[in-house]
Amino acid sequence: MPATPSEHDRYLLHLNHALAMENALLDHLEKRAAATAEPQAQQRLRRHREETAQHADSLRDIIGALGGEPTTAKAVVQSPVSAGLVGKMISALEGGKEDRQLDDGLADYAIESYEAALYSALLLIARNLGYPQHAARFDAIRQQERDLADYLAAALPAAIRQAFPPVSRAA
Repeated sequence: MPATPSEHDRYLLHLNHALAMENALLDHLEKRAAATAEPQAQQRLRRHREETAQHADSLRDIIGALGGEPTTAKAVVQSPVSAGLVGKMISALEGGKEDRQLDDGLADYAIESYEAALYSALLLIARNLGYPQHAARFDAIRQQERDLADYLAAALPAAIRQAFPPVSRAA
């Protein structure tokens, strides 16, 4: 019968999962910044890329301090819509730059919200395992992820107006 992983080993797995995501998001954020026409949005995405590099460094430090091996893997960053039939239908309907910007904005918001939730979970795990210093770091990272998610959410109405301009109705 295989041995059940210890809490320590499971903690390391969760930390490496977060690190793989941060590794992937470094490239993703740079591509998104380059694809964004608005200078303020480019600057915000590049600033978050720097924060993401710091998040990855923190995770590597924590994993190493716990005697683990930090992963070099990258998680897959993709649209939340699967490539199945629904994905093919949506791909067929996509065509406009406006829709692509809207879809990308929604996907980025979903990713950052997921990251905020992940760091909330890591914060609680760290507290439960007796690592308050990790919990404090995860709380700071969670807030940075939440800040970008909030920034992206605030940008969605403009993306929607661009993709679907309001109709002016004559009385």
